Amino acid sequence: MGMAARDERIVAAESGFLNGLLRFDRSMATALDNLDDDIAWHPAIVICQAYQYLLGGMRPPAAVCEAIRRIETVAVSRRETAHLATVRHLLRGAFGDASKTLLDISREFPDDTLALAAGHQVDFLSGTPHVQLARLTASPLLREGSSAAYPYLLAMLAFAYGENGEHRKSHDAGTRALSIAPHDNPWAVHACAHALFETREHVAVSELLATTRTGWMSDSCLLRVHLTWHDALNSMAAADRGALAERTAELTGVLGPGCSAMQFCDVVSLLWRLRLAGLAEPSQFDTAADIAVDMREVSNSAFVDMHVLLAIVGAGRYQRATEVAREMCADPADVAAHLSGTRRTAVAVADSFVHYCQSNPEHAMRRLMSILPGVVDMGGSVVQRDLALELLIACDRGRAVPFATVPGIDVTTRPLVTNLIV
Repeated sequence: MGMAARDERIVAAESGFLNGLLRFDRSMATALDNLDDDIAWHPAIVICQAYQYLLGGMRPPAAVCEAIRRIETVAVSRRETAHLATVRHLLRGAFGDASKTLLDISREFPDDTLALAAGHQVDFLSGTPHVQLARLTASPLLREGSSAAYPYLLAMLAFAYGENGEHRKSHDAGTRALSIAPHDNPWAVHACAHALFETREHVAVSELLATTRTGWMSDSCLLRVHLTWHDALNSMAAADRGALAERTAELTGVLGPGCSAMQFCDVVSLLWRLRLAGLAEPSQFDTAADIAVDMREVSNSAFVDMHVLLAIVGAGRYQRATEVAREMCADPADVAAHLSGTRRTAVAVADSFVHYCQSNPEHAMRRLMSILPGVVDMGGSVVQRDLALELLIACDRGRAVPFATVPGIDVTTRPLVTNLIV
């Protein structure tokens, strides 16, 4: 990511970070640890440090944010200047501007693997799967054999196909990616699991996750928790209560020190699906609610913020949820309109869950349906966002007029799970 003459130690750290991002393993972080003092705060290293947090929906530590602020563009290369601009956009929650800047980098520097992989994550966080797909299909790096990164980028393309409803293409691309890099490509497993789940091939999902489990269950894999979440949802769909109990225990065990924002979201998301299915009580949210405010302080994403509120609401702490929601809607003036707007949507979603908890399903449905189109802008995958539809299904039980007949809403096409295990 830099000039022609580059310290080999910086090159090694950048390469380690990128390889970790492609494989989504802990080397993404360890490559930047314990660097010599004279390079630890080099602009290229600081940019990687910032990406490490921001691409996971989290705000970097204060020292990294300050270092980003102080970098002067005259001191870095043209490519680094563009990545620096991307990071600064992300710090403000300006996901659209960050996405566009990464597209510009890919056009000017078509061999920039970091721009492509970072763009994949930014599009996920901003709910723009059409941009995600266009970004990847346009890149020469998606030509087989173009680089060592190809199978990992192909796995990202497989996910993008699925998010755009092209599930057969998604499965084919993910399977090909997995055949090329079968041992360290959890993104490929992830894409195939999504594709099979969307087409309700639950036995195939179970077989896929079981046969690849040795790889993605390693301590170094950063998709370990998320793939466990997929396994849990698939167990719900198959009404396999034994497997569901095992996966639930694995997921809730990650709450505590070291829990990332996305891992936290997975746990809260599963607990709410269990709650809607009548399989979880408010007390089971207590641990998540206890760390929710700390998670809020490092959140840089409305998707994370929504799960912060849902953890607090799930534990029955409605007054605290109201206070946190008020803080979310009073963000500093330098926060971008996209993040401010999607945080208001997150608050509205949480309001709907409060109405449900207070035995007022009609209010919950009306509140949620009024903002449903905006839920996609908060980011996350289609399956993750299906939690909103799971709430509508739960509110619909026993009603004389099924909500699925309401114009503009059709839940029959979605692979929902809470109504299958009740």
